[in-house]
Amino acid sequence: MSSKIPASFLDLATGPRVAAFTTLMPDGSPQTTPVWCDYDGTVMRVNTMRGFRKEKNMRANPKVTLLCYDPRQPLRSLEVRGEVIEMTETRAMEHLDALTLLYTGKSPYFGACVPAELQEKEFPTLCRIRPLHVITLDARKKDGMPVIPLDTHPPLTDLSRSPIPASHLDLLTGPTHGVLTTLMPDGQPQSSLVWCDYDGECARVNTSLERQKGINLSRNPNTSLLIVDPENTGRFIQIRGQAELIQEGALAHLDQITRQYTAHPHYYGYIFPLEKQTQETRILCRIHAKRVTVDAIHS
Repeated sequence: MSSKIPASFLDLATGPRVAAFTTLMPDGSPQTTPVWCDYDGTVMRVNTMRGFRKEKNMRANPKVTLLCYDPRQPLRSLEVRGEVIEMTETRAMEHLDALTLLYTGKSPYFGACVPAELQEKEFPTLCRIRPLHVITLDARKKDGMPVIPLDTHPPLTDLSRSPIPASHLDLLTGPTHGVLTTLMPDGQPQSSLVWCDYDGECARVNTSLERQKGINLSRNPNTSLLIVDPENTGRFIQIRGQAELIQEGALAHLDQITRQYTAHPHYYGYIFPLEKQTQETRILCRIHAKRVTVDAIHS
């Protein structure tokens, strides 16, 4: 792993793309929300408000992770694991206005993006993040991998125990990619794009015990899943909770979700070589929600 962002992925670091930003809650569990970000050639920069949850988290623990991707082309992503080296209100408003123009085509933030009167009680904070580990992924096939919305997901007949608001169920019954964040052994958040679905009670993700996210969850079940609407990035759902790992039925679920996202009947033999199936132990991760949040604060 490198600490430098390759030139071929700078477009994801400099916006306007979705950036899933993870900070650590007081109990060490991950909290992930979409943010606007940019890159000055040395550090990643995000902007938040004094007293917001992520601002408090960063002051208590500087370990953070950004996963930047285009929701319309999620097979290409940039993960930046880093540490916050500065939080300042100096020139933070100037930076926020520049981000607002970059992401929305409008400026200033107070007045053009949110009501002007909020400026009297909200105070922007510029956060500079030093990259420690940079991981890039480009899983696009040369002939293109279709992502086709199909009616292959089983109907959800019993939602009586569902913690998910009905208004956001469509994000979990997809196919829309989610950002799964797990915790490395040193507590650093690790984020990756995943396929996800919902069984009426828990969000579900499929991985293997041999992959980093599977290793992390085996050690520490605390996780977060963020799903952003590709058509409206101010609309999202974040599920924070603990993952229950199940081997039984995991391969059948993997094929089911592969059909949902690609229209192909089998994962092995299409996404990965068939022989890879004997080298991996598939697990189904059911995320039991402790906290569910939706949408941007000013949306």
